[in-house]
This record gives sequence, C-alpha cells and structure tokens, in this order.
Amino acid sequence: MDTKLRDIRKNSITKVVAFFLVVLLITAAVVQMQYLFCLRKNPEVLFVKEYKESGEFDRKVNNTFLQIIECIENEQEIGKDADFYYYIADGNKEYSNVENPSKNFFEQYEDTFYGLEKGNWEQGKHMKYNILENNYIENPEKYTIYFSFPDEFMTQKQQEWENEREILTPYVIAIMICFIFAIALIIYLMIVTGRNSKDKELHLSRLDNIYSDVLLFIFIIIGFIWIMIMIEYSNRVIQISHTMSLEKIFYLILVGGATVLTSISCLSIFLSFVRKWKGRKLITHTFIYQFFYRIYDFIKSLFDGRKLEKYPLTKSLFYRQLVFIVISFILVFFTFSFLIVPPLFLFPPILEAIVIYWYVKYNNQTFEEINKGFNQSLEEQMKSERMKVALITNVSHDLKTPLTSIISYIDLLSKEENLSDSARDYVNILLDKSNRLKQIVSDLFELAKSSSGDIHLDLEILDIKKLMEQTLGDMEDEIKKSGLQIKINFIDHPINIYSDGNKLYRVFQNVIDNALKYSLKGTRIYIELEERNGKALASIKNIAGYEINFTEEEILQRFNRGDKSRSTEGSGLGLSIAQSFTQVCGGEFNIIIDGDLFKVEIGFPIV
Repeated sequence: MDTKLRDIRKNSITKVVAFFLVVLLITAAVVQMQYLFCLRKNPEVLFVKEYKESGEFDRKVNNTFLQIIECIENEQEIGKDADFYYYIADGNKEYSNVENPSKNFFEQYEDTFYGLEKGNWEQGKHMKYNILENNYIENPEKYTIYFSFPDEFMTQKQQEWENEREILTPYVIAIMICFIFAIALIIYLMIVTGRNSKDKELHLSRLDNIYSDVLLFIFIIIGFIWIMIMIEYSNRVIQISHTMSLEKIFYLILVGGATVLTSISCLSIFLSFVRKWKGRKLITHTFIYQFFYRIYDFIKSLFDGRKLEKYPLTKSLFYRQLVFIVISFILVFFTFSFLIVPPLFLFPPILEAIVIYWYVKYNNQTFEEINKGFNQSLEEQMKSERMKVALITNVSHDLKTPLTSIISYIDLLSKEENLSDSARDYVNILLDKSNRLKQIVSDLFELAKSSSGDIHLDLEILDIKKLMEQTLGDMEDEIKKSGLQIKINFIDHPINIYSDGNKLYRVFQNVIDNALKYSLKGTRIYIELEERNGKALASIKNIAGYEINFTEEEILQRFNRGDKSRSTEGSGLGLSIAQSFTQVCGGEFNIIIDGDLFKVEIGFPIV
C-alpha cells in the first residue's frame, strides 16, 4: 500500500494536476482580491471592530475640519445637508446648522466632540484622531469652533461598517483557503519535483539547462510585468464607478489571464530552482559562476599540468619549466634589489647560471627518453602492420590451392548424370558459395598487396571516359539483372589521366557493383564525369535501400558493410580495395553521405 501511494505521489499526472491546481488557486485568490477592489471594499473592517476607532472615521473628521476651514476662509456657511453639527464664531459672524448652539449641546456627543476656544483644542475622551496635528487655522485665538457627529450618523455608519465586514469575511476566508491549499501543493511539488516512481535518481528537465541567473532575470521580468498590469488596472478601476460594469469585468478577465500566465511561468522557474538545489547546482549552474570559474580553471590549467597526466615525460618537462620560470623570476627580482649592494648583486646571476645548467641538462635527458619511446613505438607499429599484411597474404595464398581443388571437384560432381534434383541443387549452391569464397580470398590477397605497397603497376596515359564506358559495357548483364536505371552524364571530349588501367577498371567495377547491390529498388544510379580545377572527377551516387547509420570512415574499414542485416552478397572489401587501388595509382577517393544519399567521388589529375 505504501508503495502504491508513493507511486501515485510521484506520478507525472499527479504532479501536472497539482501544478495546475496551484495556478488555479492563485488565480482565484488574485481575482477575488481584485473583485473586492472593484467594489471599493475597505479591508480595515476586518481588523477594527468600531467605526469610530477606524482610519475611515479619522478621514471623515479630517474632511469635516477642512470644510470648516473653507467656511472660515470663504465666509460662507456649510451646506444644510452636512451630516455633522457645527458652530463657528469669530467675534463678528457666526455660522451653525443648530438652532440653539451651545457647548453643552455639542458635548453631549462626547465620543465625537471637537472644540476650539481661546486657541485651545479639546476633543471627546474616546476620540482617536488628534485634530491638533492638522491645525491649519491662522490666529486660532479669535475663533470659537464646535463640531460633533450625531448618534444617528454614528449608528448608521457602524451598521454599514458591520455589513461590509459580513460581505468581506467570506471572500477573505476563500482567499485564505486558496493560498493555504496553494502553499500546501507547492510544498508537495517541491518534494516530488525531479523524482519519479521508477528510481531514486534526480531527473532534470530542459528548463534546467538554462542558467540559474538567466532564469532569475526572466522570473523578475515576468513579475515586474504582472505588477505593472496590476497597477494599471488599479488606476483604471479608481476612475470608474463603485458598481460592477462591463469595463471592470473586462479588467478582471485581463487580470485573471495575466495571473495564469505569470503563475505558470514563475512556478515552473521556481520548481527548476528547487530541482537545481536538490542536484546541488543552483549556484554553480549560473552564467556568472561559469564565466569566472572558466577563467579560474584556465589560469589553473596553466600550472597544474592536467592535460599531461597520461604523458609522464612531458609532464616532467612541464613542471621543470614551471619551476625554472618561478626561480628565474625570483632571481631577477633579487638582482635588481641587490644593485645597491655591490658584493651581493653577483649571487643571483651565478645561481641563475646554475639553474639554467640544471634545466638544460635534465631537459636533454627527457628529450632523449621521448625520442627513444617514439622510435620504439613507431617500430612496433610498423612491425605489427607488416605482420598483419604478411598474415593476410600467407593465409590468402594458402587458401587458394585447396579452394581451387574444391571448386574443381564440385564442377566435376555437377557433371554427373545420375544426380537427383535435390542433390544437383545442393551442388549448385556449393559451387556458388565456393566461387564467392574464392573471390573473397582473391580480394584479401590484392588488398594486402596494395596496403603493403608490394603491388605491380602499369602506369600509362589513358582516357578515363573510355575506361568508364568499357566498365559499364562489361557490367551490362549485372545492370539488367538489378532492375535499376543508370543515368550517365559524361563530358563530351576525352579526358586523359596517368594511371593503371587494370587497377582503375577494378575500382569502377567495385564502386558500380556496390551501388547495384545496395540501392533502393525503383531508384536510379547517377554516374557522372566532369573536369574540375584541373582534375578529372568521376562520381557515382545512389539512394541506399537501408538506413545509413555509419560514417564515411566506418564504411571504408575492411569487412564493414552498410547493410547490417547482410541480406545482400558482399564481402565488405569492395570499397576498401577501390580506395586502396585509387590511392596507389595516384588518385583521390572520397565518400560523401547526405541522409540516405551515398556518393563516391574519384579524382585524378588531368595530363
């Protein structure tokens, strides 16, 4: 049961669902907060129980005081619709919206009373707002001011205050629930990100390949854009009425969409940070760290000789050189330092000469050891190559005699008249396979001779165009049997080169035969001959009937065949022989692979 729960927790679908739930919860919380902002709801109602103790009432008192100042400055009564009682007197004029104004009348509203007499302010015992902090009246000694708020007004405001709290409370609870669940799911994602139920390894995503500081920059930019959208939205909403409208609904949709995109982007980047932190590469996988680390590593590599670990002699040269440089620098420093002391300045040059002698002596010994090792390695390599060629030559030669006898006896056996049909089929198969084996042995022998350089060449001036036409004519039966079309594009005039006609004939025969064996059925083989940069360039290209999953170098290796299933008859030596014969005749042999297009280019200088 625990294993199943662990598998579910680390399941990709579970993580994707949790990811998008976080996005939806954050978006829901933000949209609800913006909706409350649209309705101009004051969040203070959630924290202050009494209206008279709120900042809202403080602002009301301040606005009332400003109206009184305006009345004094303009010498004009405040409108009859004022929601507060007031009395203003300057010794000459009196303004009031109360029939019998007296201080006792205003003091009966002790919680909302403010008064100015003889330059001194007083206020109700429960009043939070200190009007002395905003005393803008000049010569307050000549004014008498009383104002207070009736109980009906305060009761109504208190009721509105409580009603607004009742409206806000469910939204606040919903917003808190959204954030709590979102935080819980984020913690879950932090735990399971980079893990799966199959193993305990940490699996990084493509996003984690981006440097951490680049991701942080993107994170900040996305957050900044989102904040700017919120500010722009708030400025627009302030200019609209308190009620919901189509324009406010449009802005809410815009805020929701922006929050969804921002949440997806920022949460993805945050989880990438978590995975990097788990893999202990959060700091090391930053562009800044990598930049300075590579500079440090490069400087360090100049002195630690790490590139020479496999070469002890070269490594000893490196460290000897390093010691020589350091000692020489110190001695030069002391030479200049001792110039003012005549007897002492001679010691550094003497020591420098000793160091130079030591450096040159041991370097010469190391060079001798390197040369000795190089020559020994070269001799072993040449010996190995000669033994390999000799082995192939001897084996090929020794196989020829018994193989010829086998073929002769099979030929005699095939002429017997009393053989059954099945026996005759077997004999024909033996004859075909033995002839193929004879051809492989012959190819091995010729390849060994050409590789060793022990091959006879009859070099002469010949027309390569005529040689290619002769090769195609001799292979007419094989071409018809293959069912493939040959498209020829030769230059009009003869092209003379200096080569061995027999060997070059074998080259073209092998290359064309290779194209006939391995081309895709129903396609064409293109054979071209042209002049280019003073060379005769012949090319044979075809579409392979199998997936080309090898390189140009691999296909030229001996016994290597492009058709890995080996469904066609071939020894894997044809192209190797063609390349070897071309090179010993003084030409160039190149293979070009482009997708499933296989192209052979053979070039010779024109004479």
